[in-house]
Amino acid sequence: MSSGFSGSGLLGRLYRGETKFDFIGSRKKWYIASAVIVLVCLLSMVFRGFNWGIEFKGGEQYRLPIKPGTSLSQIRDAVTSQGVEVESAQTAGSGSTQTYVVNIAKQSDAATVTKVQESLAQVGKIDKASDINISEVSGSWGKEVTNQALRALVVFLLLVSAFIWVRFQEWRMSAAAILALLHDLILTAGVYSLVGFEVTPGTVVGLLTILGFSLYDTVVVFDKVSENTKGLLSSSRYTYGEAANLAVNQTLMRSINTSVIGLLPVAGLLFVGAGVLGVGTLEDLALVLFVGMLTGAYSSLFLATPWLVDLKLRDPKYANHAERVLARRVARKEDTGATGAARRPSVRSAAPGGGTETEADTGLADAYAGSPAPRPGARPSTAKRGAGARPPGSNRPGTGKRR
Repeated sequence: MSSGFSGSGLLGRLYRGETKFDFIGSRKKWYIASAVIVLVCLLSMVFRGFNWGIEFKGGEQYRLPIKPGTSLSQIRDAVTSQGVEVESAQTAGSGSTQTYVVNIAKQSDAATVTKVQESLAQVGKIDKASDINISEVSGSWGKEVTNQALRALVVFLLLVSAFIWVRFQEWRMSAAAILALLHDLILTAGVYSLVGFEVTPGTVVGLLTILGFSLYDTVVVFDKVSENTKGLLSSSRYTYGEAANLAVNQTLMRSINTSVIGLLPVAGLLFVGAGVLGVGTLEDLALVLFVGMLTGAYSSLFLATPWLVDLKLRDPKYANHAERVLARRVARKEDTGATGAARRPSVRSAAPGGGTETEADTGLADAYAGSPAPRPGARPSTAKRGAGARPPGSNRPGTGKRR
């Protein structure tokens, strides 16, 4: 029984890792697209800023249930009537759990807090003022939370760099992975700035989570790159970029599966939990996870490996090797045009430096160049004959037909 993955269609080739998308050859397009998006995010962060939660900037927050006959403007006026400046006022949740949320930028003394609480209870039709939930955070505590978040991020990036360096014994892979992680950070933070969602400690937790997700995807691709490029310099059939491109294609289905499986429950949190049901406490965590996983999948395929190739080609050994491979192909094409025949390369042939090219090298090269056609008019090779056999038509003395 045949299935959709066993045929020659796109899904079948994706499943078997036989796609030939040119991720590396088109890398300048990805660089330009990413640069534009990063620039927009940076401009938003500089000029628009972030909607910091009370945990980071300090202040007071009042939460009270919404009663019929009340409005958000009335709740805001109830606070300002006590001489307190309201920084933001909004509704959160849905249905019977819907609440008003009022944020005050500065802490007030105990007497002022009591007056604001009583005023909100009267305007908001709350039976007891004590039913209004009050959260107070000092500015110094919020600053400490911010510093701890930054320290956690720096430590995470350092540990990631060390892990990849030790794992692959290659600093270029470590540099490319860190660049991809920084790209994901900027894009995720930029989306928060553009959308205006509140930045809370849950946002920081989600940010560290998506960095780990992005790192996992990148390490999977780099592991395949390392496998494909083993002994590369002793071969002259393919360049480092071609081997890396094949690695991305071979792991493409795995990256897609990982991303889809991770994004589905996160999309449920964001669009159903926060959007439909109105559970505001899920917004900060769901958005950072959704955007971060999406950008992490993109950067591991379209940026991390191309950056690795660019860093590798700065090494004279790999740059000279790439030139040698390309020169050999040009010479082969010229030779084919001169003789009018395409010759299939042997499975094993001498390589620069005295090495030999293996069957795996040939298969990797054929994945890009294809198998040349046999020489026109060539006679199929026959099976090897035994030592005592004579070729057909031989007139060797002493032999003849038996009568």
